[in-house]
Amino acid sequence: MMEGIQLVRVDFRLIHGQVITKWSKLTDAKSIIVVNDQLAADEFMADIYVMAAPPGMKVDVISKDQFVKDAEDGKFDSGKILVLFKNIEDAREVVEKGVKFKLLQVGGLGSGNGRTSVVKGISVDKTDIANLAFVQDQGAEVTFQVTPEEPKLSLEKASKKVR
Repeated sequence: MMEGIQLVRVDFRLIHGQVITKWSKLTDAKSIIVVNDQLAADEFMADIYVMAAPPGMKVDVISKDQFVKDAEDGKFDSGKILVLFKNIEDAREVVEKGVKFKLLQVGGLGSGNGRTSVVKGISVDKTDIANLAFVQDQGAEVTFQVTPEEPKLSLEKASKKVR
């Protein structure tokens, strides 16, 4: 199931230089699916992300419910797909609705009140750790990694930095 998904990533920046130039090439992705209810409902903003992709890269901006339906319908069983979530909560909600990921990569989350930097460019709080632990308990390996050149940090090691 969902063998076409090459990478599932949480990155508040969504489509940006590192995703396009590094992760899409590394995974040989031919399409990007941005999963976010607000962007799916805002055609103007969705178009901006579509235009940010390189020529030839197909981009779809869809809601969480549409993503779940498409997963159930087998739309991700083939292809070379990069899935992007803007936040951890959206990824957890999709998993709560029955979607199973092999890997969830956290790649970019900004700092702020009560957030702890676990890797340069990735800050989380206790709620994020709890949500990621839920996703991992459902079978996904959860890792933190901004770029392919940097080492992966496990959820276990990241959670120790937050406590």
